[in-house]
Amino acid sequence: MQIVTLTTDWGTKDFFSGMVKGKLYSSIPDVQVVDITHDIEQYSMMNTAFVVKNACLNFPKGTIHIIDVNSYFDLEKDINFVVIEYNEQYFICTDNKMPHSIFGDNCTSIIEIEEFWDSNFYNFAAYDLFCKVAAMIANGTPLEKIGYKRESLNKSQAISPIYDENSIKANIMYIDSYGNAYLNVKYEEFKRIAQNRPFKVTLQSGIHKVTELCPSYHYTKGHPDLVVTVSSTGYIQIAMKIASAEQLLRLRERDQVIITFN
Repeated sequence: MQIVTLTTDWGTKDFFSGMVKGKLYSSIPDVQVVDITHDIEQYSMMNTAFVVKNACLNFPKGTIHIIDVNSYFDLEKDINFVVIEYNEQYFICTDNKMPHSIFGDNCTSIIEIEEFWDSNFYNFAAYDLFCKVAAMIANGTPLEKIGYKRESLNKSQAISPIYDENSIKANIMYIDSYGNAYLNVKYEEFKRIAQNRPFKVTLQSGIHKVTELCPSYHYTKGHPDLVVTVSSTGYIQIAMKIASAEQLLRLRERDQVIITFN
């Protein structure tokens, strides 16, 4: 059975996912279509990279992933559609710097797609091109027949945390539907700097004293509302007990968060 996943910013109001699924079911025998999400913040490369990095990379070998967020081509800016082979999986998407923030320079191969669109109008890449390419891959077409090999992806300028011995300057890179904010800091790095010391968290809404990481959303120490914990993705997370940290603490993606250790 061929697995094809969909990661998009289409939302659920419109008929777009139904169109694409119908085409996939019609062109790939015994396909299983998996919705990763259709609620990526529209046009957000940071959102997309975070979701794909944490949801897609552990699928079985041979899985085909369609990523349709901010999909357009611009020959002057060298933005084209590509198939990326990584960890024996295939990712069909736009080379708009988002893929580089997921894979870096570690792709097995990068193919710039030369296949013709199924339409003379270039408004819906997932339907008119990505489905066609997914069917070709599923039916055993070599990647070299789909386009030509590229040596690298368009480089992203990732927002990276800044560390010193007593602090971490981080950024919010994703906020989930519960209002929990994920920082661009992995637990291992946090632990290395923290050395079991209490800390304070400086947000736009003020400074919050915290004694230690909480093992769950319902267990708080120090500040009565703020929860600093480790998400299932391994990233440090700011949350609130049975409430939206996004709303109550006025959090936004890319906001800086400073963690200072005593």
